[in-house]
Amino acid sequence: MANVKDIKINGYCDEVSEKLTSIKESIHLLQEDAKKVYGAGSERSKTYEQHLCELADMVDWKLQLLMKACPFEWKGTDREFERIASVASTDEISKSEFSGGYVGG
Repeated sequence: MANVKDIKINGYCDEVSEKLTSIKESIHLLQEDAKKVYGAGSERSKTYEQHLCELADMVDWKLQLLMKACPFEWKGTDREFERIASVASTDEISKSEFSGGYVGG
């Protein structure tokens, strides 16, 4: 059962995640605007796109940090990042992918 503190923290994480995602989407829209205004192949357009891409990457990095900083139970609004790693079981590995290695002797 969640207590008030957990609800507030999860609410804060939700709010920050939503705002950062909105900022990231706005940056991508600005990239599209630069292409329209200056032409897709122009030097100025490429310069703006590069800077805006760096900004979007920075916001993306902050979203990843948020996923690590918020409580484990928090699912987040941005499902792009996985919180857990998954590994295929040994039953799923085919014999051609499996190397027995040196068995001794």
